[in-house]
Amino acid sequence: MSTTFFAADQIEDLPDYIVNKRKELMDLGINYGFLDEKTIKCSQDLDKLINLYMRGPNACSLHSYALCKTKKTPR
Repeated sequence: MSTTFFAADQIEDLPDYIVNKRKELMDLGINYGFLDEKTIKCSQDLDKLINLYMRGPNACSLHSYALCKTKKTPR
């Protein structure tokens, strides 16, 4: 069980992290109950990942949940 921050090299990796966090959330809910502190923390982490993903590649910043390194092409 891990409820730590995820590091993503690119925004495209977030769906995999989201799927894994969902599985973790389900396991925690089944094993500890849905009102347990661990389950709630995992749910909040999942919310942050989903919000970051929904904002798109321009959402990666120092204030973002995941540390992202998006490739930027010079203009």
